[in-house]
Amino acid sequence: MPAALNPNESDRVRRYTPEEILRQIDEHIERNVAYYAAQSDEVIERRIDELKKEWSIDRHLQANVAACGFVGSALGLMAGKKWILLTLAAFGFFLNHNLTGSDALALRLRRFGLRTRSEIDREIFALKVARGDFKHSAEREQRKPIPVKEILQAVTG
Repeated sequence: MPAALNPNESDRVRRYTPEEILRQIDEHIERNVAYYAAQSDEVIERRIDELKKEWSIDRHLQANVAACGFVGSALGLMAGKKWILLTLAAFGFFLNHNLTGSDALALRLRRFGLRTRSEIDREIFALKVARGDFKHSAEREQRKPIPVKEILQAVTG
């Protein structure tokens, strides 16, 4: 098992993601929260709905493995047994990813900005804080903007 790049991370995928990529993803979240926090509640709600539908890196990997497994199995039945190796390789990579959170495909996808479910949920939670979901309704009417740094600090821990 490879050594963790970020030993303080509890999210196994983030733990094995290089600092530069983490910084880019976190800055992207911060820019999104800063933009949407200044929008109306309706716009924030639409963004939250979009985020709930966003595929996490794990979901992308699951779809990839399922497709490779299906294709490898079909080719193994029709074109020759050697194609079953594709299925075995896909499952092997996926098992490694699930046990460690680290693999070459996941790193490549992270470079494209694919986020973990916890990163997506962090943006959702920050937008709910910015919207005032956790305040009493009387306080919500007199809402003052909360600095984005404070919102993200609160939801990061």
